[in-house]
Amino acid sequence: MKKTWLLIVLLSAFYWSAGQSYVNYSEKDGLPSNHVYKITQDVDGFIWIATDEGLVKYNGSEFKIFTTRDGLPTNDIWNIFPGNDGKLWYIAKSTSMGYILHDQVHDFKNVDEDITMDPIYTGFTGDQLIPSGTFHSYLLNDENQWEQQEFENTDHKVLISSVIHKDFNKLSSSQANSGRITAITPENKTHTFVDSITRIDSYSRGQLTDSLYVINNKMSYNYVDLNNLKLKQYSYENELGVTSLKYARIHLANNRIQFTGEHVVTFLNNELKPESLIHIPKELNSHYSFIDKENTVWIATFNSGIYKHALNEKNITTELDTYKIKDIKYVDNDVIALVEEKGFYKYNEGLKTFESFIDNNHFLYDAIYLPQTNSSYFFTKKNIYTITDGKQINHEFNVVNESARSLDYHDGYLYSHFTAGIKRLAPYSLEELESWYLGSARCEVSFKDELIVGVSNGLYQLENEKFEKIPALANFDKPVIDLKTINDHQMLVSTSGYGIYLTDLETIELLDGSEFLKANNPFFQDNQLYVPTNQGIYHYEYVDQTFLLRNRWNNTNGLPTHKINGVLKLDDKLMIATNKGIIHLPIDYKSEQGLLDLYIESGNYQEENLTQNNTVTYSENTVTRFVVKSLDYRNNQNLHYDFKLAPNQTDWVTTNSSNLSFSDLGPGSYQLQLRGENVTKSIDFTIEPKWYQAWWFYILSLLSLITAVVFITKYLTKKSQEKKNKELLQSQKLSELQLKALRSQMNPHFVFNSLTAIQYYINENDFETSDKYLVKFSRLVREFFELSKEQYITVEREIELLKNYLDLEKLRFKSKLSYEIIVDPVLDIHDKLPSMLLQPIVENAVNHGIFNKSTAGKVIVKFKRLDKDRIKIHIIDDGVGMKFNKDDNRYKSSSVLDDRLKYLRASGLWEIQLQRAAASQDATHPGHEVIFDLKKINNENL
Repeated sequence: MKKTWLLIVLLSAFYWSAGQSYVNYSEKDGLPSNHVYKITQDVDGFIWIATDEGLVKYNGSEFKIFTTRDGLPTNDIWNIFPGNDGKLWYIAKSTSMGYILHDQVHDFKNVDEDITMDPIYTGFTGDQLIPSGTFHSYLLNDENQWEQQEFENTDHKVLISSVIHKDFNKLSSSQANSGRITAITPENKTHTFVDSITRIDSYSRGQLTDSLYVINNKMSYNYVDLNNLKLKQYSYENELGVTSLKYARIHLANNRIQFTGEHVVTFLNNELKPESLIHIPKELNSHYSFIDKENTVWIATFNSGIYKHALNEKNITTELDTYKIKDIKYVDNDVIALVEEKGFYKYNEGLKTFESFIDNNHFLYDAIYLPQTNSSYFFTKKNIYTITDGKQINHEFNVVNESARSLDYHDGYLYSHFTAGIKRLAPYSLEELESWYLGSARCEVSFKDELIVGVSNGLYQLENEKFEKIPALANFDKPVIDLKTINDHQMLVSTSGYGIYLTDLETIELLDGSEFLKANNPFFQDNQLYVPTNQGIYHYEYVDQTFLLRNRWNNTNGLPTHKINGVLKLDDKLMIATNKGIIHLPIDYKSEQGLLDLYIESGNYQEENLTQNNTVTYSENTVTRFVVKSLDYRNNQNLHYDFKLAPNQTDWVTTNSSNLSFSDLGPGSYQLQLRGENVTKSIDFTIEPKWYQAWWFYILSLLSLITAVVFITKYLTKKSQEKKNKELLQSQKLSELQLKALRSQMNPHFVFNSLTAIQYYINENDFETSDKYLVKFSRLVREFFELSKEQYITVEREIELLKNYLDLEKLRFKSKLSYEIIVDPVLDIHDKLPSMLLQPIVENAVNHGIFNKSTAGKVIVKFKRLDKDRIKIHIIDDGVGMKFNKDDNRYKSSSVLDDRLKYLRASGLWEIQLQRAAASQDATHPGHEVIFDLKKINNENL
């Protein structure tokens, strides 16, 4: 009877487990080999995997591989044991064995380096490793070398293993005593266990704790209790319901004893009996399994790598998992699932399963119930099924259904959306009464005595037989895919990629946490809202006219997928439509998996490693770097945490990057704080100042600075006075040059010529002309004297001066002289120029260019703006040209001008370039062109 019951348990457990999700990790995911010997978990929570190509440390996202390159004696690691002190011991057929601690391999050699150890029956107490072979055991000696333990073979005893115990140090089996097990003291005294006959041709054996020794063979597992000198034997037939078990092993991890073998794993209770068997699907070909601290099973295979399975997934069931479920919803009082390629299925509450209701292999649109017509409607690409009072009518279309993809009742009519817009239909016959073009219409609802339609750019309403955007929501332009009324004054608006909104048609607001979600057909009941989205199910509670986010379900905390097509609540479960069937999820389901730890994998400051309470020396322009990792075995879970570096940062910063960088941290004490979910971590470090940053150096520097300031102040005062003297001298020279320029401009020829011209007009009784000449002459002379006092002159005044001068010369030259002054329209005539700079050049052009020309001549002056601080001035004549010599008065005038330009440049206010050249290619009258390029150096405009 017991065997029959165990067989039923085995079969039911197998069929249950076969329907659960098993996540596979293999070479394609980063394992060095698909041949896995053992899996365990260390005290920090890391999963360790022993393979024939190296030892692997796994944190949920990365496989860190240790090989001979890192110090292992061989890549073929048979077995691993997690120590209480964080060490991970490894064994292999080799001349050395050891452990890994803080990612560093510590390998210890055999005393006899030529002898290979074959530790197939190794024991581990939680602190000490006891490598044992068929006839020999080894222990680490004081020199950290593996030393073979001596065994005195008397009475035909066969060594089982060395042990570490307060009373005994060896176990043996006596052939002379019918194979009974004997415990041997360090003094070589023996104690034979009563009723301890057992086979030692075992699959595995070894010390398990400080007092338990275990022996596993083909048909039973046996415990030797070294404290009370008793042996317990359990047959697989009695405990597991099988006569034999391959690969049977017992191991200790996370302070619990586990039993595993081919296709099975379980915890052992205080009586060392199985608590509840966990059967692994045979198709996985498992030989070893392990249960971690989050109740997740890790499964080792020889050909397919490892598998992971969360045990509490048994509370989640799935049906129709080979089909895409488009939606699931209440239609009247029935739960209806839209199963693609199959049709509409109805939930049978008695059988707790879905059954086919309307067979249809066409594309499914929707299923609804309208109380106004007391009818249920089922929409497909080719059909509309109506059921009224149990009577079903099939409205079949020859081509496609362009009549209705869904329906709502409003003001005595049915309204539906189709490919091109909205239709008005008769309530029972579904006859088309009216049609409106409204591209991309996706849904319709009767709300607040209005027909509201959701389209690709917002919300519309039917007004005077026309569809127009709702005035108060004209700026809402999101693609709407579903509308659901909450009450008489509020409605939910679901969008494609922009979240879920709540509106009363006057205002609209986004539900918290729904940003950028694609949501469709939310389920609302008893103030609880469940929203199916492309990122899982979002659960809100309706409180005080708004929705508060309460929970999320996705593929990191229970669901096999985050793409949800529909959801509803039935009793204490959610029924969830996905692309792979219908999921039945308990409403109170909570995953046992979560964030186990946040840890700093490495820290670096100027090529120095940063560890807890480490001190480094300050270095300028140094970037402090940390690599942060998480210990998280949930599926599809990405790194996400907050950090702040105290005291520099007072606010938490959220990131999903594993790399943190801080630039140029000054001397001081710092604490990097991390937090994520319920985990907090920190690392403290100190950057000590260099010698020149110490307090005594600052005092010395301050005294030196004061001394330097005194000397520098004296020096600068002296230099300032010298500069003032130099500027005064320069100003005096500039004034002398200005006077020279004035005398040059008021040269005797000019005065003589002007007075002669005036006399000529008087003698000719041309008093009017002479009077004009005299007036212009006196005005020009007065202007010259006034400008001799000014350093700067506006462009406007310069032009006026040049006009006065040229007009005076024009009276003297009569028709022989003409002139033109051209001003750039964009030039500001209030811009400043150095005074008395242009007139001497213009005078030279008249008296030495035009005067010596036999025909009429012309002088042109052009002002052109190059930018806000730069101006170019051209003075052009078409006279006989110029050839200077030092005896010529023209040379003297130009020399004075050059000196003046020199001092203007030295003032630091102007950049002035001067160019001279022939104005044309005419050999007889080449003319002359002088070009000034002036730029004001400071920010003041010209």
